[in-house]
Amino acid sequence: MKSVTWPLAIILLLAVSLPLAAQTKRTTPARPKKAAPAPAETTPMPAPAVAQPKPSPVKASTGPIPIVTVNGQTLTTADFDPALRQEVEGVDDKIANARKEILDLQINTILLQVEAQRRRITSHRLYELEVVRRIQPPTPVQIKKFMDDNRDQFAGVDPATANPQVEAFLRADAESKLADDLVARLRKSIPVVMVADVNSPTLTPTTIVATVGGQPLTGLLLNERLKPIIFKIRISAYELEKKQADQTIDDILLLAEANRHNITPEQIIRTEISDKVKAPTDAEVTKFYTENKARINGDLNTVRNQVANYLQGEDRERLEKDLSARLRKNADIRWLITEPAQPVQAISTDDDPSLGPADARVTIVEFTDFQCPACAAMHPVLDEVVKSYSNKVRLVVRDYPLAMHANARRAAEAANAANAQGKFFEYTDLLFKRQNALDAASLKKYASELGLNRVKFDAALDSGAFAEEIKHDMDDAEIYGVGSTPTIFVNGIQLRELSAEALRESIDRALAQKAPATPTP
Repeated sequence: MKSVTWPLAIILLLAVSLPLAAQTKRTTPARPKKAAPAPAETTPMPAPAVAQPKPSPVKASTGPIPIVTVNGQTLTTADFDPALRQEVEGVDDKIANARKEILDLQINTILLQVEAQRRRITSHRLYELEVVRRIQPPTPVQIKKFMDDNRDQFAGVDPATANPQVEAFLRADAESKLADDLVARLRKSIPVVMVADVNSPTLTPTTIVATVGGQPLTGLLLNERLKPIIFKIRISAYELEKKQADQTIDDILLLAEANRHNITPEQIIRTEISDKVKAPTDAEVTKFYTENKARINGDLNTVRNQVANYLQGEDRERLEKDLSARLRKNADIRWLITEPAQPVQAISTDDDPSLGPADARVTIVEFTDFQCPACAAMHPVLDEVVKSYSNKVRLVVRDYPLAMHANARRAAEAANAANAQGKFFEYTDLLFKRQNALDAASLKKYASELGLNRVKFDAALDSGAFAEEIKHDMDDAEIYGVGSTPTIFVNGIQLRELSAEALRESIDRALAQKAPATPTP
């Protein structure tokens, strides 16, 4: 039985995800960190449209990588923990493996298309017949067994919250296995011929890498699908090495400072940090709780200690940052690595609902889930920011309902049905405000509130008229590397921090460019 990590029953703040006790155990000052962005919501296990290949083992493929010089001393990955060093130095091997996996995934996708053409139906219809309709809903006994097998992950979690998530996970797992079986059958009946090495340095967009049932697969789509994957591999390695290097820099500077004063580093930590950390007063705890009540799960008495620990940890982190800044003030620090640039992707706007002129200099594309709390939180932010730029910005909304949200797909279909009658944004405003009532009856009730033609709306919703449109958006989202909601692209560049400030900065950068950054799809 597979294990999956689930959220804790009581979450102090959405932005606080690590135990605060871990912060108080540091013996050296930490690198100042930016405020945590608003969290996106991810599905425990997205149901793939095709079989997912298994990754090959990664090995370190390069020698030590120079990271930074500190007062003339050069730090390299050789100074890192062996496991971390392997992770950082194995980037090229990870990318090579990713290329092979995406090639396999794309071959499976074309197999579906070839078989669908043979049967004279759509790929979506084929997938529905061979996979979706064969999924057996998990029984209460199976759900209970899964929770019993993973009881450590569910400690303190409300069953009313856990059961739907477990059910969604088990359905997704069953769907994945059925998809694997379908692809295995198709590979036996449809010839797949490998033509070129996907990791060849001479691979071009027009290079034919393979043929599937006689259909050529070129490097163009593979390269486009690899953009977000390669970036995530590189940015992950960069953040790991930067974090470790920052810690090592602080260690070096702290030791040098201690030697200058003929004392131990621990004495500096105690004097500058530990002795200065203050326990928050009851008034400070109450004030914090009141200001953040909407984001805290539990009443004040229940979370009082957690809030106090959080505030004390914040005070310690502030002191650590101050000490780190003082130590670095006169140090000669020269970074030898740079943050990887985000890729510009060809994000299709398709025929999806939009606000703003089609020729706006900036196009924002959001992939959303109408049952996702993070999407609901970001909705007014997007609305306010987009309106403030008038006709300079266009907003396009596309669907990415998560498997963990039982009503998300039906809500997306309802939104598309409302869009067919010109009331998409009015309708989705209601969906985000009423996320606890997204059953079919409620979705139809909202249509009546907006004066929609109920005969047309109900017919579209009941028949699944827009199901294929939703699947199309989800397929595109996978190509763009979307794995959580909301995911937002500004002229083809993914927004990495979900906040009004980050969104405005991204828009302003795009407006400052002479030409739109988004490549032609």
